[in-house]
Amino acid sequence: MSGASNTIKAKALDLLLFLFLYLVAYGVGYAGSFYIENILLRLFVFDVVATVAIYLLSLPVHNSSLYDAYWSLTPFVMATYLLFVIPDLNVYHYIAYGVFSLWSWRLTVNWIITFGGRHWIDWRYRMFEENNGPFMWQIINFFGIMMVPTLMVFSGFIPLVFAFQYSDLNAFSLIGCCLILLGVALEFFADHQMHDFLKKGEKGAVMSGGLWKYSRHPNYLGEILIWVGAYFILFPSDLGHWYLFGGIIVMLFLFNVISIPMAEKHQLGKRPAYREYIETTHRLLLLPRKKK
Repeated sequence: MSGASNTIKAKALDLLLFLFLYLVAYGVGYAGSFYIENILLRLFVFDVVATVAIYLLSLPVHNSSLYDAYWSLTPFVMATYLLFVIPDLNVYHYIAYGVFSLWSWRLTVNWIITFGGRHWIDWRYRMFEENNGPFMWQIINFFGIMMVPTLMVFSGFIPLVFAFQYSDLNAFSLIGCCLILLGVALEFFADHQMHDFLKKGEKGAVMSGGLWKYSRHPNYLGEILIWVGAYFILFPSDLGHWYLFGGIIVMLFLFNVISIPMAEKHQLGKRPAYREYIETTHRLLLLPRKKK
């Protein structure tokens, strides 16, 4: 009993440490963007400077996974900031804020539940560090693990910044809110099903039930729907900002070229049966199984 109690206490202390480091990073980001008047530019500088701070703070704790909750929590922080500094918001702004916050907190709470302590590091980060020299590892660490994801998420967040500055946000924006809720639901059930599967600890087995029967990456599909939803909150109010969909295209590209291939290569190394799963299951869309 005491062992379990000590584990819980150690996890709580490590979470408090990470929270403190996040607050330090946000403080540095706020100070770095304080004198910028343009809201979009101010948030951009805040996010970039805070990411640099997270990188520097991760060095003394020897853990790049310090960034893991930053990318999901920071959009909520920025959206809350918009809520306080932009006047004349209507009910649709608050609905948009609510569903977007639901996405942010669901991911962050999921991270807290699975948090393995300050010494736990994502397998991808370990792989990069082991396969590269110290200098190249830090380049990958700063740009690949932290700054590029920050820029990718911020590009998807830009439509919300514009949406909050439109006082005439209307009922059509609820289309975007519904897409975000659908994405959140997909991520929730996909993560829950995967957690249950991993608890069984079946060596070499492949998760191919529930949503994973119809898509190899339903969690990524949910993430894409969330950012498409953020775009469609703005789009009905101003058709002139069609080009902001570019952020979602960048996400799709990075998911399909980097994240998914890396994850699938890792699975193939652990589970030979995963190759058949690739051959019979669609990559993203929830569709019936393919014939071999």
